[in-house]
Amino acid sequence: MPNTHLSGPFILTKARFYDKFVELTHDQSQKFRTIIHSINHEELLAITLRAFKGAQLRVASILSVAKRFADLNGTLPFEVSACLYKNFLKATARDTGIYTKITFAEYLYYSIHYENCKETYNAETLIPTIYNPAQPFGRVLGGHIALEIVLLTICQANARRLNETEWLDTSPDMDCHTHIMHILLRNQLLTFEDVQEEFERIMLYVSGFVLDTVRTLSSRQASAPDQTH
Repeated sequence: MPNTHLSGPFILTKARFYDKFVELTHDQSQKFRTIIHSINHEELLAITLRAFKGAQLRVASILSVAKRFADLNGTLPFEVSACLYKNFLKATARDTGIYTKITFAEYLYYSIHYENCKETYNAETLIPTIYNPAQPFGRVLGGHIALEIVLLTICQANARRLNETEWLDTSPDMDCHTHIMHILLRNQLLTFEDVQEEFERIMLYVSGFVLDTVRTLSSRQASAPDQTH
């Protein structure tokens, strides 16, 4: 039996859910963009190297989530599970290459291919925790959308560095993501609290990683021998 109210004080309408979702993502997205826009060339390259590795790992995880939606057939009517599956593949086109000419991983690879990138430290990848099959759908989608914003922001920063326009007008597919989450919510397979908590956790973690990268590179430069004499 579908819920009649959105969890907490929110109202269960698709438009209301969309508004709350955009409100949730806006401030954290802007803060992350501000951080990325404030870093220098070497720092951006180090962060892009880590993002490239994450983008590569994310593809297989996305396909496993699509399978989770397909496997809902039986729990949900066939047309509903098919709708979830198709919308998720559409929303993740920049990862899989469906409907797009270049993926996140391809552009991030291109951005650093001819550069001397330095690994700042071997940070644990977020992918297994975000896409763990045991994770509730709300947490999977909250983390997934956070990572989408992170990868897109880093691609846009590199496009500016390379004087290209490829990614500058691109934005996450909020309509598809909202449609997916709203269906899951109505069928008691998702809570907005899960989406919010995981989205904020991933954004804070990645922002912390960027700041740690800046500090690590700064300390290396400060301790490097002076080559001017």
